[in-house]
Amino acid sequence: MARKPAVLREIGDGETDIWLLAPRDRALAFVGKHRRGWLQSVLVADESRVEPTCSHYGVCGGCSRQHLVYRAALELKAGQVYAGLPCPDPLPPVPSPSAWFYRTKVEFSFGSQGQLGFMRKGRWDQVTPVETCWIGPAANPRLLAATRAWAGRHGLPGWNARTQEGLLRYLVLRQSSTTGAWLAVLVAQGEVPQAAEWARELTELGASGVMLAVQSATAGAVKPDRVDLLAGQDRLTENLGSLRFELGWRSFYQSNPPAYLRLLETARSWVGPADHLLDLYCGIGTIGLSLQPKRLTGVESVPEAIENARQNAVLNGRAGDFHVCASEDWPDLSCDLLVLDPPRSGCHPRLIKRLAAGEGPDRILYVSCNPKRLQEEMLTLGGLYRIEKLQCFDFFPQTPHVEALCLLTKT
Repeated sequence: MARKPAVLREIGDGETDIWLLAPRDRALAFVGKHRRGWLQSVLVADESRVEPTCSHYGVCGGCSRQHLVYRAALELKAGQVYAGLPCPDPLPPVPSPSAWFYRTKVEFSFGSQGQLGFMRKGRWDQVTPVETCWIGPAANPRLLAATRAWAGRHGLPGWNARTQEGLLRYLVLRQSSTTGAWLAVLVAQGEVPQAAEWARELTELGASGVMLAVQSATAGAVKPDRVDLLAGQDRLTENLGSLRFELGWRSFYQSNPPAYLRLLETARSWVGPADHLLDLYCGIGTIGLSLQPKRLTGVESVPEAIENARQNAVLNGRAGDFHVCASEDWPDLSCDLLVLDPPRSGCHPRLIKRLAAGEGPDRILYVSCNPKRLQEEMLTLGGLYRIEKLQCFDFFPQTPHVEALCLLTKT
């Protein structure tokens, strides 16, 4: 007998996005232009299909793998990475310590009709109201409920992305995975006299710090002209193994620190101590400081990140030389170990060409948040480097994204 399919979340006129299919579903679907499709019904359900936990699933533009058993979802996305990279014996993927409430930072949007949540899937101008984000920080349900009630009580208008009018734009939440302390930041397109009342209410709910960020820029991004501390503190403490970091609400940091720690521990076991480690795209210095080389050189194009890296080195009693420079422009790639942890766009093509020409060391530790881009880069690097070790780490449960750790060695 065919297994009864789990309930599908509906979108629009009874249509559900085709990405809600499981790997071995038999389904009735409609495929349109540009490979877009709609799932009408599941005829025979894959055994890995489950009922999504979130009531907003399928409409919200966030996570997209809640309809699969977690382990099956992880094996699916890791398998896609392993199939595309030239490594004969990849290691089994490492799951996240937690599949829910794992993100330490999330940004909610206000809508023109009083909504507070995330952008609707496939739309830039519609906000889906969210009661609880199941992958966001654990404090998010309290924050959302209190903020929504406060804004409604005072009739404060949300942001209309089409007309670029309104007052309330974003609500940012950052929570420490180490201490549980959390910061809340309201981003507004002007002054909010009622913000002091909001700050008092959040403090009573347990917020460690509450801020108001006022901006004049109308672009779809957080670019505050000033930030006012309304209550408490403006920083949090995060521990990463033996390292300690002080983070502000805008500091760059991995969204899933416990999963990140597993990757760093594995990296240390692969490479051991290095005499000279060159850390390109070093961010705030987490990888280089964690690997504890005898000599550390960090390179990053964002000045604020380099300042944080220097502070983190001092905070943890570690030595390191950190420089503001585009990684592809760093003049000397000679070292014992090169660390690459580029953004989703991957390494700059000029850097890849320099490495392929032989400027790099014998070993490269590559941390990729976009394995598809890494596949493309290996077409150039493959003539000189081979992937000696490869393992995926799940920083992003319930999504198709996965982190890949690679050790490249010269052939």
